[in-house]
Amino acid sequence: MPFHFPLSALLRLRESLEKSELQRLQSIAAQLLQVRAEIASLDAEIEATRRQVIERASAGITGAELHAEAVGDFARAQLRATLVKKRDELEIERQEQQARYKEARQRREILSSLRDRQFSAYQRERQRREQQQIDELFLIRLSSRRRSG
Repeated sequence: MPFHFPLSALLRLRESLEKSELQRLQSIAAQLLQVRAEIASLDAEIEATRRQVIERASAGITGAELHAEAVGDFARAQLRATLVKKRDELEIERQEQQARYKEARQRREILSSLRDRQFSAYQRERQRREQQQIDELFLIRLSSRRRSG
C-alpha cells in the first residue's frame, strides 16, 4: 500500500499560496530597487547640475539662465520628493508583504512537517511489517527443518 497524505490537496494549495506571496514580495522588492536607483540617479543629476551652475556663475551667467536653473532645481526637488514618498510607501508595502509571506510559509511548513511525520510513521510501519514477514519466514523454515530433520 503506497503512502497517501490525506491533506495533500491542502498542502499543494499552501505551497501555491506561499509561492504567490513570494512573487508579490519579489515584485515589490524590484519596484523598491528601481525607485531607489531613480533617486540615486536624480541625486547625481542634481549634484552635477549644481556644480555646472557654480562653474557657469563664476564665468558669468545671466539672470534668465539663473532663473531657468532655479526652476529646474525646483522641478528636480519635487520629483525627488515624489520618489522618496513612493519609496517610503513601497517600503511599508514590502514590510507588510514580508509578513504575509512569512505567515504563508509558516502555514505551508506546518503541513509539510505533518506530511513528513506521517511519511516517517508510514515507513517505520512498513519496515516493521517487512521485518515481521522475514521473521515469520525464518520461523517457518526453522520449523520445517526441525520436522524433516
